Amino acid sequence: MNLKVGDKVKFLNTTGGGVVSSIIDSRMVNVAVEGGFDLPTLVSELLRLDKTDAGGRFFDETYAVTVGAEQEAPASPDDDRLGLLSMEVVKSRKTEEILLAFAPHDQRWLITGLLDVFLINNSTFDVIYNFFKADTEGGFTGVDYGSMTSDSKLLLRTIEREELADWTDGTVQFLFHKEKVSAVIPPFNADFKIQGKKFYSEGNYRESRFIQGKGIVVKLTSVSDFIQGVLAEKSGETFGKNNSGPSDLFIMKHKVADREAVVDLHITELTDDSVKFEKAEILEFQRNYFRRCMESALVNHFLKVTFIHGIGNGVLREVVVDELLNNYKGTDVFDAPMQDYGMGAIEVRIPHNM
Repeated sequence: MNLKVGDKVKFLNTTGGGVVSSIIDSRMVNVAVEGGFDLPTLVSELLRLDKTDAGGRFFDETYAVTVGAEQEAPASPDDDRLGLLSMEVVKSRKTEEILLAFAPHDQRWLITGLLDVFLINNSTFDVIYNFFKADTEGGFTGVDYGSMTSDSKLLLRTIEREELADWTDGTVQFLFHKEKVSAVIPPFNADFKIQGKKFYSEGNYRESRFIQGKGIVVKLTSVSDFIQGVLAEKSGETFGKNNSGPSDLFIMKHKVADREAVVDLHITELTDDSVKFEKAEILEFQRNYFRRCMESALVNHFLKVTFIHGIGNGVLREVVVDELLNNYKGTDVFDAPMQDYGMGAIEVRIPHNM
């Protein structure tokens, strides 16, 4: 059953009914009921009360639905795949962000069956997006493009489990728009790569308000952090060796608190293709990743970055310490708290970013 905003519906599993106020996704809608409340409800648990339909006439006549004053349906987005986030999500928002979500149709058996893939705009900006999947030849294949209103989510595709490998590696381009802004936000590319095995453990599926159920939700970018970086660059308050170039937001993916980050330098955490590297190549990859994190932390005014190097043979720790002493003078280096990391991490503090 395809419901639309403004449809009058009856609950099948309880008494009463109301008016569809917004479309959450292909399986769920918000129903406005008497008292001014919106109830997220599965489409399968609703009956549309349409007098042109025999079933609708029967139930409407026998079980009258009580609703408040006739509501004016909110404007429906042009794209019928686009729904509005619930008021609960919008009112409780602490940071603006763009997310990618995978929601199983079967909420009892999470690792089987169809999945809905959503792009979620949990921000006050309208967004133009361009979605690419990485292909096996090292390039990218365009999947979808279009626009999203603020506080909305878009159903990109419903996929079979066998298609997951095509949706776990790619990049999304964004362009942000708002009527009034303190600075013009440049276009932004968000790369993502999700380990396929994550989808085959039920423990990885978490309850999410964005999808009204359990799923796997990945943050593509923090719009709030991106704006802060743009404003910092605009004011000229940048640090580090590349302070004449554009603000690098690479460190944001490792952010754990305001101006703090934790970076795990184990190669298995940095890439899914670690088996193809020789030992010397692994160390160089880790060194370059460390440098990129440090440059980004300096540019974006981070105060503390913890690098997890592990214990092993101590080579990676030596590389990190050597880099800090020779290339990032003015930073303070400590052993990270043992109760949190054992003896396998270094804490870098950046006092001139205070």
